[in-house]
Amino acid sequence: MIKRREFLAGISGIGAFGLGGCGLFADPQRLRILALSGSLPSKVIKQFEQELSKATELKTAKSPQELWEELQKEQELDKIPQVMTLGDAWLDIAIDKKLILPIPANALTQISQWQKLDPRWQKLVTRNGKVWGIPYRWGSTSIAYRADKLKFEITSWSDLWRPELKRKLTLPDSDREVIGLVLKKLGYSYQTADLKSIQNLEAELQQLNDRVLTYTSDSYLQTLLNDDSYAAVGWSQDMHKVQQQDPQVKVVIPNDGTALWSDLWVLPAKADRSNLSAAYNWMNFSLLPSIAAQITALTSAASTSSALEQVPNNIKSDPIRFPPEAVLAKSEILLPLSDATSKQYQEIWEKVRAIKTQA
Repeated sequence: MIKRREFLAGISGIGAFGLGGCGLFADPQRLRILALSGSLPSKVIKQFEQELSKATELKTAKSPQELWEELQKEQELDKIPQVMTLGDAWLDIAIDKKLILPIPANALTQISQWQKLDPRWQKLVTRNGKVWGIPYRWGSTSIAYRADKLKFEITSWSDLWRPELKRKLTLPDSDREVIGLVLKKLGYSYQTADLKSIQNLEAELQQLNDRVLTYTSDSYLQTLLNDDSYAAVGWSQDMHKVQQQDPQVKVVIPNDGTALWSDLWVLPAKADRSNLSAAYNWMNFSLLPSIAAQITALTSAASTSSALEQVPNNIKSDPIRFPPEAVLAKSEILLPLSDATSKQYQEIWEKVRAIKTQA
């Protein structure tokens, strides 16, 4: 199952899971927050309660997929989170299904840190003049590889085509990510509207397909650690943890640029509105320089805040959490595609995957 880029259109029903191992929310009077496990330092909630004098209850989910499932659940009003994390890949479908509320223009003045966000993050959550969430942490699509198995360094997307990786490469089970990395390798944008205009796109995809051991968005790191694959494409927050555990695993962001993702604070549409002001305060609080520094230093992703002076220098020097400006300038947030372009992606992807299945 795609962790960050799949719109989950084919999923029927909603799986149950435990929130933070503690069941449902217990106190309807508190601000109810649902977040991704490990995305917030433990002391941040207590700091928020002390500084804003608002009793707060935090629950966590294990994955972006579980957060998406929780957003769709039918449950009692006082059990619904009043503010929660949502991966950016789920934003448009959440809007279409009327699962979240836009943040009113007058409320954005209460979220003063919003005005300080990089315009790329503001654009990510804006649709037709309405703001649908507040990005608070981000990462990138990255490459992890086994330095003890390969006799060359991977530095760009083109390295994935090398013959040494035949049947030793793991790629995400995602048309947007895989076709996107081929576009970047060829010097095009992830947002290219007409794939048919790129004559050698399918040929490049077929050559890359010949290198692929498997397409998976869940177990790509397991194949790497088990020696089944020598290189894997996935998401920086997962890879950062594995790199710390195994010195033979090297992680790089390709120098030709990559895709960027973000986790957002959103307002579930079915929640009661009794704590909206506190929800806006929380969104703003999570981006304050002191809190942004904690999120960046103590979790596996960087804060979207532009004021990160309080982040220790050894964290800022991490090229995975803080890619060089030259690489970042070539990187892109994956914005929605037109229906016509989405159809082209689907047709090309089905053709490539059919060949892989036959092989």
